[in-house]
Amino acid sequence: MFYKKVLADDRINGFFDGVDMDRQIAKQKAFMTMAFGGPNNYSGADMRRGHAHLVERGLNDSHFDAVVENLGATLTELGVSDDLIGQVVAVCETVRGDVLGK
Repeated sequence: MFYKKVLADDRINGFFDGVDMDRQIAKQKAFMTMAFGGPNNYSGADMRRGHAHLVERGLNDSHFDAVVENLGATLTELGVSDDLIGQVVAVCETVRGDVLGK
């Protein structure tokens, strides 16, 4: 549901060209598990290294905002409370600098 929105969003879908979406979804699930207080099962590259190639392609704050917006919309559609969505957004904000190479 989330990646359906992301892939339909012309602001950011170009960053996913050629991406193995099954692998991407697994990474996102690991992140969301951690964001909701579960174990940290992510075993890939750290956020900075994992997104460096996207930063080189122009990834910036507006793109990060678009991803967070799509995530929030997905969680809203799933009936997640605004308070919990706010917590997820706060977790996302903790990785903004690393994702964007700042």
